[in-house]
Amino acid sequence: MTYEKIIENVYAITDGSTRGNVAAFVLPSEIIFVDSGMSLPIIKKFREELEKETGKKVSTLVITHTHGDHVFGNQIFKDCRIIASKHTKERMVSSKANDWTLEKMEEWKKTAEDPTALEGLEIVLPTETFENTIELEDFDKKIIIKNTGGHTAGSSYVYYPEAKALIAGDNLFIGSFPWAGDQSANPQKWIDTFKEYLSLDVEYFIPGHGSISTKAEVQEYLDYFDKVVVLMRKMITQGFSEDRVVEKANEIEFHPPRRETWKETSLRKWYQVLSQK
Repeated sequence: MTYEKIIENVYAITDGSTRGNVAAFVLPSEIIFVDSGMSLPIIKKFREELEKETGKKVSTLVITHTHGDHVFGNQIFKDCRIIASKHTKERMVSSKANDWTLEKMEEWKKTAEDPTALEGLEIVLPTETFENTIELEDFDKKIIIKNTGGHTAGSSYVYYPEAKALIAGDNLFIGSFPWAGDQSANPQKWIDTFKEYLSLDVEYFIPGHGSISTKAEVQEYLDYFDKVVVLMRKMITQGFSEDRVVEKANEIEFHPPRRETWKETSLRKWYQVLSQK
């Protein structure tokens, strides 16, 4: 595990050791963590080392969305406020009851690169929720958290205006095709989110997966999404079948997916969303 100082008061792990990226904003009297990854020992160490380096304590954990690789480290922050969008908490409650079973957790442990990553895993839910936007203030510093949807209906960004840094969660997959097959994924909301990112005064984007990026990468993803959505809408209007629409959309070149099935699954989800309008 190597956490890096992105800029003054902004830290992150983006090397893949926590599966989903984990980041932190240091404020005058406290530390705000964003997402908790999927490796309990690494997250624990990151928290301890950052608190030691800064001389400040973590007060709050913000969750960008519901997926396990961004929330399975929550127990390291049981003594903190844990904030998420209303939809994200609802999905986590459902997943805890139906998907994140003891049997499945044991399966994950068997396939994990580090067998200790989820040892003693406890699913810890958010303690506070919001529906649109919430702001955290510490003296004259402000953190803005906004639910935009896109990757999931609950997907939110965490923006520190003074640092010109934004933590995007999985609305940004830098260097790879984005996973867009979630049941609540919405390509148009994703496009709107990219446009909002570009409208903000941001120099450093911390994605859910991949390396630190800039507006150039956001524009690249926006351009790709636009091409796919325009093509799909046109073909849907012309009455083409789902298979044909997905086949043509698949021909638009972009970064390779992290898993072989991701691209087609994602494009089919987009077709289903767009064909309903």
